[in-house]
Amino acid sequence: MMIVSDARRYGGDWWKAAGFYASLAYRVRRARKTGTGLCRWLLPVNIMTSLLRHVTSDAELPWSSPIGPGLALPHPQGVILGGRVRIGPGVTLFQQVTLGGWMGKQPIVRSHAALYAGAKAFGGVTIGRYASVGANAVVLKDVPDYHTAVGVPAKNRPSRHVRPPGVRAAGLADE
Repeated sequence: MMIVSDARRYGGDWWKAAGFYASLAYRVRRARKTGTGLCRWLLPVNIMTSLLRHVTSDAELPWSSPIGPGLALPHPQGVILGGRVRIGPGVTLFQQVTLGGWMGKQPIVRSHAALYAGAKAFGGVTIGRYASVGANAVVLKDVPDYHTAVGVPAKNRPSRHVRPPGVRAAGLADE
């Protein structure tokens, strides 16, 4: 279940993490909106988790954005996602991250990417697997797998991050 994998990203103290409640509110609302007829009964839970999200953080995670399991929001204040942004599993978004649409296209964030404080990505850009976007960088072009984007506008640099053992460069499943 996606809620369990989200909780695992916070370790043993998941109930203390404001980011967990933001992702929980997203998961409940998405289940209510896209699920079967029985999911309509989730309305009271949806209202309760949304209120809890408003108290703990001001992250905006719209239900129409597909987000993979294991989302981590270490500091969820000011995280804003556009309506159709696609996010793969194991992604980490720090405070003030904005992923927004431009001219009808939305960003795609692949598996295990990390976007640091104040990072922004607009339009039809793709942030690759195990890629990272530095603090306050503005991504206007694709970030390849295992690269780091820094600056305004962001420039791609090969990452010092070494591939985890057993991970191939191609054929990773992220969606």
